[in-house]
Amino acid sequence: MSIITDEFDRVYIAKYFEKLGVSELSKSFETTNSQILRIIEEFKVKGLYKYYKDMPENEWENLSGRSKRRQKELIEEGKIKAWGISEVNEDYLRRAHAVCPVTVIENRYSMMARWYEKLMPVCQELGITYVAFSPLANGALTGAYQSKNDFGNGEQDFRPNMPQYSDEGIKKTNELLEVVNQIGQIHQANSAQMSLAWMMNKYDFIIPIPGSRKIERLKSNFEAGNIELSQEELKVLDDQLDAMEFKVFGGH
Repeated sequence: MSIITDEFDRVYIAKYFEKLGVSELSKSFETTNSQILRIIEEFKVKGLYKYYKDMPENEWENLSGRSKRRQKELIEEGKIKAWGISEVNEDYLRRAHAVCPVTVIENRYSMMARWYEKLMPVCQELGITYVAFSPLANGALTGAYQSKNDFGNGEQDFRPNMPQYSDEGIKKTNELLEVVNQIGQIHQANSAQMSLAWMMNKYDFIIPIPGSRKIERLKSNFEAGNIELSQEELKVLDDQLDAMEFKVFGGH
């Protein structure tokens, strides 16, 4: 509570819906509106943003228009700061934005998972922030895992079963990291930092959110924001990526 009070102007609470059926989502939607008011009252937070996880089109049709209009009402009433959508495609994003301006989307994106790149011009056009989750391809782009044995017994870690950690997947990742690290040496940066710097130097509206459980890794990832890559360096990386295909968890 003291942290929230001391950082009153900087705290945002995020609330999102998981995939639910229409009837469940309707009930959850009404409940969440009440929760928003309670959170504001209890924590005295100025604003919060909330986003809806994208759902199959046939489940959304009857409710999405209503929910988007409600977001607009809540913003106008000052009860939420903004709203966004996760795992969205261009068609849905444009339709949602036309009803209530979308502030942020959260989609998978990394050097090895680039199938959402067609959304980049749309985000730039509409002024939408792109939050990139799994920007290190579930750790593959750190170069730290060279075999499935590196994950231990795997009881608490499902990554050994991901396609990027097959023998072929690790081989392809290492081919990419060889080029990444050549440029990284110039900037005294490791492969994870370079992977994050690559996307941040390409798009000024993107925010990568790598998962980190250790302070030293958090600090290291943060330093990626200070790396400035030249257009020539970006082209070398992009040319290498264009010449490769990766099988990655979550791939389309």
